[in-house]
Amino acid sequence: MKRMYWIGKEYKMYLESYGISSERVYKIAGLPLHMEKEGIYIDRDHYIRLMNAIEESMDDESMIRYSDISQVFAFSPPIFAGLCASNGMECFKRVAEYKKLIGPFVVYVVVNDHELTLEFTFDDENKTKLPRLVALTENMSMINMIRAGTGMEIIPTKIELVDECPKRISDYFGIEPVLSDVNRLHFSLKDVHEPFITKNNVMWHYLEPELKKRIEELETDDTFAAKVRTLLMELIPAGNGTIEVVAKDMALSKRTLQRKLSEENTTFVKQVNHTRELMAKNFLMNSVLSTDEVAYLLGYSDMYVFMRAFRQWTGLTVKQFRVKHGVTG
Repeated sequence: MKRMYWIGKEYKMYLESYGISSERVYKIAGLPLHMEKEGIYIDRDHYIRLMNAIEESMDDESMIRYSDISQVFAFSPPIFAGLCASNGMECFKRVAEYKKLIGPFVVYVVVNDHELTLEFTFDDENKTKLPRLVALTENMSMINMIRAGTGMEIIPTKIELVDECPKRISDYFGIEPVLSDVNRLHFSLKDVHEPFITKNNVMWHYLEPELKKRIEELETDDTFAAKVRTLLMELIPAGNGTIEVVAKDMALSKRTLQRKLSEENTTFVKQVNHTRELMAKNFLMNSVLSTDEVAYLLGYSDMYVFMRAFRQWTGLTVKQFRVKHGVTG
């Protein structure tokens, strides 16, 4: 099955914040102008079209601002997890591990005796060429991240790009990129070992279980049912986890969604229950959340209905589960 990638509805707001017409961009990319609820899944071809359409609407200054990780609309858990790291080395390894959650490309990290390199590429075997926008903004985002983390104006030791680089962006890099057959960013070991002033172990311990769960599903379960569960994780806490909403968000009819699930020997109800179980286990590991709050987040109006369901799923009561995992409070 072809892998799909999530574009949240807030992305249109993000584009508009730069003066870019999201309607024009989405029309060029062949995406629906009015997405229902939270967003839409797109394939790699549509992703490439989207990036190219955005670049057509940008100047160099806009591209730099587009790569600013401090922008509110640009927030993403993998990037935030990187900033919570202790230094650039740990940051880039975290981002590389979780990058695939937010796009159809990967970051390869290579460390030798004198430098760390980051190579940006698509997650396919055909060596699909990265859109110029992606190559430039990925480099800028990584540089932005290590500068924000350290509070220092760190300059890479070398930048390799497949496409020509505008002078304004070269000035931002602080170094003139060289043309190459790869998109690769180099840092000295000294710079990537500089401590991060943004280090936050508390937030990382909160984010890590959720990120690991999502990456595990992505790597081991490329089924249609997994895509339904990913969407349900966004919709259930908002009270929108119905088959009608999920079908609309996946641009499918209700009948087609049911048929695709049936082909994988499952049903929508089973996927809702499975998603609730996964979310319940994750929420119950957080001692700050009460059982009543967990029930509410999972769409249960009655806490005792949730508790009965949880025991059916796991064979444990909520209290037994928390004790087993050392959760107190």
